Amino acid sequence: MSENHHTALLTTYLSQRAPLTRFLAARLGNQDEAQDVLQELYLRVSRIEDSSDLRDPVSYLFRIALNLARDHRRERMRARAREAKWGDAHYVAVQGDVLSEAPSAEAGYGAKQLVAKVESELARLSPQCQRVFRMHKFEGLTHEEVARRIGISRSTVEKHMHTALVHLTRHLERG
Repeated sequence: MSENHHTALLTTYLSQRAPLTRFLAARLGNQDEAQDVLQELYLRVSRIEDSSDLRDPVSYLFRIALNLARDHRRERMRARAREAKWGDAHYVAVQGDVLSEAPSAEAGYGAKQLVAKVESELARLSPQCQRVFRMHKFEGLTHEEVARRIGISRSTVEKHMHTALVHLTRHLERG
């Protein structure tokens, strides 16, 4: 007898498929999502082994459909919130265009190669010239601050910076 009740509910589902589809599409605002929820409804109904105590199988199907649509809508809202949070953390909008703050893999690799070349070329300079360049360019100190920390004149800092920049420009343009 359970088989007949199981078949009866599935038969009711099949007879109500078109109205259920319209019902779900109206609630979800999207035909594809309505079809997804309709498929979930079918799976739920097919797992019910005994529906003999149901007084109104059509109302029962629409109630399940409504609950599934609500769950689907909530999950869609959660997913959008997660995506927005992730996007806010990883992208910046500039005049309506979305830009990634993270460099591309190519740009990151190119930057690493450039830093390696700069380091290699700096090693060819005197230790004092290297130190001045690193303090000014890498640590962000002004010429005056570099001069005070090392105990040399500002003009000596400028001469070291000039020497380093000419050397780097000459050797990095070639490679």
